[in-house]
Amino acid sequence: MASRRFRLRIALVALAILLTAISGGAQLPANYVAGSIVQLNDNGAWSWFMDERVIVDKGKLIVGSVRSLGDFDATQDQPDWGNVEISVYNIETGRADRVVLHRHFEQDDHDAPAFLVLPDGRYLAVYTKHAVERKIYYRFSAPGDPLTWSDAHVFEPPGTDKNFAGDNVTYSNLFRLPDGRIYNFFRGFGHEPNYMYSDDNGQTWTYGGHLLRGKGGYSPYLKYAFDNQRTIHFIATEDHPRNYDNSIYHGFLRDGEVHASDGRVIAKLSTSTEAALASWDLTQVFQGDPDNVAWTVDIELDGQDRPYIAFSVQKDGRGLPPRQGGMDLRYYYGRWDGSQWHVQEMAYAGTRLYPYEDDYSGLVALDPQDPNTVFISTNADPVTGQPLISAADGQRHYELFRGQTADEGTHWRWQPITANSTVNNLRPLVPKWKDKRTALVWMRGPSYTHNHGNWTTAVVAVILPPKR
Repeated sequence: MASRRFRLRIALVALAILLTAISGGAQLPANYVAGSIVQLNDNGAWSWFMDERVIVDKGKLIVGSVRSLGDFDATQDQPDWGNVEISVYNIETGRADRVVLHRHFEQDDHDAPAFLVLPDGRYLAVYTKHAVERKIYYRFSAPGDPLTWSDAHVFEPPGTDKNFAGDNVTYSNLFRLPDGRIYNFFRGFGHEPNYMYSDDNGQTWTYGGHLLRGKGGYSPYLKYAFDNQRTIHFIATEDHPRNYDNSIYHGFLRDGEVHASDGRVIAKLSTSTEAALASWDLTQVFQGDPDNVAWTVDIELDGQDRPYIAFSVQKDGRGLPPRQGGMDLRYYYGRWDGSQWHVQEMAYAGTRLYPYEDDYSGLVALDPQDPNTVFISTNADPVTGQPLISAADGQRHYELFRGQTADEGTHWRWQPITANSTVNNLRPLVPKWKDKRTALVWMRGPSYTHNHGNWTTAVVAVILPPKR
């Protein structure tokens, strides 16, 4: 009996040590990465409201980003200012290449391109400046060659007045239906989500309509997911979390109609500049309030084409002006079971990336192949919320963790992907890939302090082995 108790005690001590290492990475070496890290670009960043920002096709990992000179006051006449760039990594050979898609475009991470694979093997890249003009740019690659691109084409959607900044564009989200129609959902007319479409594989475009309206202060923020058939799911807020105590809503578009989560038809898809519905007409997934201000982060579909989502929540902003909140952010996870939503707090997200954008977190990437797996960036212990202090330099840094759940999000087990870093690890991406391995891409570097060009982050990736 004593021997059994001793073995049990040893096992519990070993488990405690393991959990400590898993949660905080205290036992791991300096600048630990769970895999062989590959640098795809020495400088790059992206916002998270355009997709797909990274794709895997024909054994190549293709990533879009925007280059910064690391200085908000840098000017366009300086070399490489605001280049929109594409990095291409051959997964099997290990070769990494880079091409400039658009030189001296704008030093802003909102300008990163969205990609779509076309039936003839070419790639379509669509990108914009950040709400400074009413122009949507698009280019085509050579067949199967993401390093060779056509000249830029430009589509200009409608607006009320040439000088009205509220109709300027940003963000692009591309989907190709089986009938060949390509949709691009973007922010435009009314400073809200709109869409355009093409029936000739992107050669020419037509403005479609005004998808959704918000509270009118700024814009609803949408994330989209496609079942590769007829249905485009999306989650939305009412506005920017700087301006409104956001909730989270879900709906889907199918055959020209917008549906609630349970399939009820809410409205016809607008075919004009008048929005047919508002965010709050959709199914509410999460109720926001001054102590729980939500922002959309990611959405994917499971094997039954049911949505699962991730979003962030600011807990400490009640009554505070910008620059004073955002010191307690959390990550939430939600799943639709066919009849109702199940939403759980998932992890501590740590603190804001920089003042004023008090809701900017390190972000979450859902695993598109496995609804029970997520990747998060946080500068807090995911379980306890304690600051992550690197043993390498004694500073607080954002680290990446893989989270896994066995009960649809109620409980999570966390494993470090990075630990004891001397830099920050931000904005993870996991592309769709028909492989047992997982491609994980992120921004890694000393600083990200503004979306208008203040970043010094490399674009890196690891190819993680199959989960056991």
